[in-house]
Amino acid sequence: MSGVAAPATNAIGETRWEANLGDHVIRLAWSPSGDSVAAACVEGRIHVLSADSTQRTRSLAGHEHGAQCLSWSHDGRFLASGGQDGRVKLWDAASGELLHSMDAGAAWVEQVAFAPAAPLLVSAAGRHLKLWNLQGDCVREYPAHPSTISDVQWQPGTLFFTSACYGQLATFNAGSAQPVKSFGWKGSILAVAWSPDANYVATGNQDASVHFWYRKSGKDLEMSGYGAKVRELSWDAGSRYLATGGSANITIWDCGGKGPAGTRPIELRKHDAVVSALEYQHKGELLASGCGEGRVCVWRPAGHSAKQSTKGASPLQTWDEGAGITQVRWAPNDKALAISTASGLIRLLGAI
Repeated sequence: MSGVAAPATNAIGETRWEANLGDHVIRLAWSPSGDSVAAACVEGRIHVLSADSTQRTRSLAGHEHGAQCLSWSHDGRFLASGGQDGRVKLWDAASGELLHSMDAGAAWVEQVAFAPAAPLLVSAAGRHLKLWNLQGDCVREYPAHPSTISDVQWQPGTLFFTSACYGQLATFNAGSAQPVKSFGWKGSILAVAWSPDANYVATGNQDASVHFWYRKSGKDLEMSGYGAKVRELSWDAGSRYLATGGSANITIWDCGGKGPAGTRPIELRKHDAVVSALEYQHKGELLASGCGEGRVCVWRPAGHSAKQSTKGASPLQTWDEGAGITQVRWAPNDKALAISTASGLIRLLGAI
């Protein structure tokens, strides 16, 4: 590891530390305690870094041909990963020991996701959706999807999870093999985001649109007109605002009251390239964003009216990292922000 900076005080924009992993970082994930940050690199290795020091604590062999996804167990004891070798791997988070290597059912593991409060892990590879326990046993294999699964997300605070593929968004109960609810839509879904209150689910799509469903009624809306496909979605802590990428501007939909239908969204303009990373704080009102040309911004968008937004709200702070931003991730307590780039840099910024 190189390029380490001395820790600094927790003021806005100040760096606690930075590290160069020498490889494109495809995924970042904070441990539930906020003590560690895990990084998956495209060449396959997985690194676990301490949030409080400048030292890399563990380096895992990861996946042959490349790593793709990461997830921490709810108690922070285990780290799961998936890659381009078709394997789901379960690691002891404290020692870095590989505990189990499981066959996900296809050559490319698109997603792994631990349940919010249970010792269960779901994986998606090709058309195959599987549920695992901590002993590496396949508890349940779900019916083959009609096309490649693009994303899987647990519904907040429940044992329900939602999978997405071309033409279908389906919700499953961990205890049953058949979907409990399915939303049909003729399009290619790339990303899924549940609102924190679990009342809404949104998708970012290949056709440069965002689709939005009300969980209870099944009513749906579509927001189109984006400049590019939409992969970046993030809900604010109050489940009112949905921030989306899909262009160099950040578009934020107000889902309060009667919902976003017929309303004019908030737009935040500071990036010079398409937004590549986006995340609201877990409990606070700040939004972090990054773009393909290396700029990172932190915003406080709540409270801006549509009229104000057309004039261009200013970010609280910006950084230029010199390489495309791949991830921005708030610590569980919102007191630190981790940033990763396509060149392998990870920067940890102090509390804001």
